[in-house]
Amino acid sequence: MGRYFKIELMSIFMILVMLAVSYLIKVKNDKAQKNISSKELEIFDSVTIEVNASMLVSRLYSDYAIKENGELKMEQITYAGKIAKVLKSNYGKTIDGKTYLDENVSMLQDNGYYYKAEHAIYDKKSNFFYVTSPFVAYIYGGNIIHGRNLKYDMTHEIVIAENVDAVFYTVD
Repeated sequence: MGRYFKIELMSIFMILVMLAVSYLIKVKNDKAQKNISSKELEIFDSVTIEVNASMLVSRLYSDYAIKENGELKMEQITYAGKIAKVLKSNYGKTIDGKTYLDENVSMLQDNGYYYKAEHAIYDKKSNFFYVTSPFVAYIYGGNIIHGRNLKYDMTHEIVIAENVDAVFYTVD
């Protein structure tokens, strides 16, 4: 009987040791924790309309938009409003009041000026439109301007660009 009592005591002691060790070890799956989605909003085929007290200010269309970690990402964007008559881009994201546009960026203004580029930034706070890639601008009368790094002050209607190569047609 003493022999079986020792085995029982040894078994109880081992069980207590295993329980103590299991409480001390924390098992984590880092991969599972990193895959937790932080989506705040996800929208398909959206139309956003901005209005003030008396009129329609702007319209923004996108095929897909997602807001994650305070950053709004959009695909197949078309904007019409106070910035431009039509502004299009394949991709865009908005961070801290700046809209970054990528791939097939085009802008048609009310005055008929048309710009094409691959990358652009619109800063809502300063009302500046920056083209950060080579661009082509088509101006009335068949005038064409090629250049890089365009900076357009939309308030004062002043444009500055680098490496400008232009063809202007004049009327006699």
